[in-house]
Amino acid sequence: MKKLILPFFALFLAVSCDNSLDINADYDVQNVVYGLLDKDQDTQWVRLHRTYLGEDGILAGATHTDSLYFDTAAIYLSELNDAGNVVATYEMFRKDTNLLDQGVFTTENYRLYWTDAELKANSEYRLKGFIPGNNNFESVTPLVGNVDITKPKGFQKITFGAGGAEFKWDAAKNARMYQGYIHFRYKEAPLSNPTDSVIKTLTYALPVRTGSNLNGNGTFTTELTYESYYRFLYNNIGATTDFSRVFKGIDVEVWAAADDYATYINVSQPSQGIVQEKPLFTNLDGGVGLFSSRARGFKNNVALSTSSLDSLWRGMHTCDMGWLDFQGLDTCICVDGEQVCF
Repeated sequence: MKKLILPFFALFLAVSCDNSLDINADYDVQNVVYGLLDKDQDTQWVRLHRTYLGEDGILAGATHTDSLYFDTAAIYLSELNDAGNVVATYEMFRKDTNLLDQGVFTTENYRLYWTDAELKANSEYRLKGFIPGNNNFESVTPLVGNVDITKPKGFQKITFGAGGAEFKWDAAKNARMYQGYIHFRYKEAPLSNPTDSVIKTLTYALPVRTGSNLNGNGTFTTELTYESYYRFLYNNIGATTDFSRVFKGIDVEVWAAADDYATYINVSQPSQGIVQEKPLFTNLDGGVGLFSSRARGFKNNVALSTSSLDSLWRGMHTCDMGWLDFQGLDTCICVDGEQVCF
């Protein structure tokens, strides 16, 4: 009987019900907000747009400015004291720009909001938006404090010794996650025309580190071995017989992310399991998105030690890369492990 009932029931539904589906039925427009405060920047930026749904489909709507942005919006950034009271309020001004590369979404009048308010390191900040005919939004974030790189420090050089090179920085207040970068700068010129030189940069990302507290206590140490780093240089720059190369310096950079920003990064990582659906993280009331803070530590133009320069010039991984070694009046290069001077 069940085999008969199910087809009949399905037929009954087919002839008795209106199966039309209005995909573009009424829905609630949501605010979408993204902003990262950085106390060391002279201008703070926030992006505000909205969810949209149109008769011509999602991709078609994405090409229209009026589908993405609100006609009018008032956005304010307020400094809060320890008690949560407002100390100062700054209006954020609208700026339309076309800085984005062309893609699916419109780049016409790419809309941002900015303020040049000077942020105070130990304060919290509240972002508040008012949109006529729509829900207002609000979010609060503490500022990430200073990121102090303690090794290398001063005129200290980087040495890739037996234990590898060490990079150290102090924990920053209100920071949860840290990402360090080693920017290797070098000059490259064709041997046929040495004056036609260019400065290039190769970036190595250090492992992400997570802090155990938000009070700024603690120190992070990351080691980078000679083997892994010099192999990295060879694999990404490559051997050459047509170019000469000169080491110019290393810039050490460490970014620190506030707690909510770290959570947003973690939940946005690609799924590794069978279930690919990822949770939506937002820290906004009256919208979706992220309002948080970050800070940057930077140490520029750090030199390599004499032994590390020698390893770069004639080491087993980097000998055939065309690195020049200046010795008095002679300029030397390593070829197949042998010194060639000219």
